[in-house]
Amino acid sequence: MNYQQNQCQHIDLIPFNNKFFCKSCGIHMPEDGSIGIKAQNFSFPGYLNPIQNLKKQWNRAVPIGSLPTEYQKQRLSLIDYMIEWSEKLKLSMNSLFLAVQFLDYFVSQKKVDPVQYRLYGATCLMLAAKSIELDERIPFISKLRRYTYLPYSTIDFRRCECQIIKQLNWNLQCTTLIDWAEAVISLGIVYEQEELCQSENVLKEKSTNILQQQNNQQQIKQDVFKEHLENVFKQPSTCPKQINEKVQEQLIKLCISILKDGSYLDKDPAELTVSAIGCARKASGLKNSIPKCLFELLENVEPKFLENLTDHFIKQVKQPTSVLGRAFTTDLDFFSLQNYKHRIA
Repeated sequence: MNYQQNQCQHIDLIPFNNKFFCKSCGIHMPEDGSIGIKAQNFSFPGYLNPIQNLKKQWNRAVPIGSLPTEYQKQRLSLIDYMIEWSEKLKLSMNSLFLAVQFLDYFVSQKKVDPVQYRLYGATCLMLAAKSIELDERIPFISKLRRYTYLPYSTIDFRRCECQIIKQLNWNLQCTTLIDWAEAVISLGIVYEQEELCQSENVLKEKSTNILQQQNNQQQIKQDVFKEHLENVFKQPSTCPKQINEKVQEQLIKLCISILKDGSYLDKDPAELTVSAIGCARKASGLKNSIPKCLFELLENVEPKFLENLTDHFIKQVKQPTSVLGRAFTTDLDFFSLQNYKHRIA
């Protein structure tokens, strides 16, 4: 991740919803004096009410109905395909999440032949890119056919595109979990004064164990060694930039894991967002999953899925990275797909 920390001094403040935000970078300024940190690419001028904007994003979530049994069986493999396609096409993470949301919604509303799930998945990826990406990044049908190796004609892609757009009522401006997470990140979810979850008992236990191991080799004064350990374990206070970067990385991984899981499609967007942020902070080693100032910023939304997401995050599957990754190698028709590679222009 290309990380550059926001260097704003937060001098000019502006009030929204009885809270103060920096007018220059948009970060939240808690009343208790905590100073939030965030990356430069999440800095936006505070001209609009960020709390109202976040609530509007939650309200623009696409309602997903019950999914067919066959689709539920293939859903993980389909998302693996879409991840690999989006990587090859150099699309953003936002396009990927939106495409999966389009596919989930369409399949829950219309009867689709399971053989054509990939065709609809690739078409949803194109529609999501048209909604989000710059023109030069949009994979039109000719490019989509080359990169996906799917044995379908241009007419087939156009037919699917029209069906999906009509089902969405021509409204492609929807929001996803990754959008909600980025909106909260832009307000600041890590603070300079925070500490890692290293208690005094853990410190003493670690110092005692290491002292016993090295006692025969060299004499180390216990007070000096404990002071060294305290400096090592208090990384957030000395390196807030690294901690904030780690929280962002953990949050992205968690969002992808939730996307692939499929059991959170009908959950409340606000509660799911807060729970994901708390889980990412906890996975990064921060002492408080949701500090008081962050809890008040999100207007006391309860992180009801925090424990479930923590367990889920520990068991998450490693994402495929190669072109012929998990999605291809686990399908029986892998070799049949390769036969079409040279037939598609």
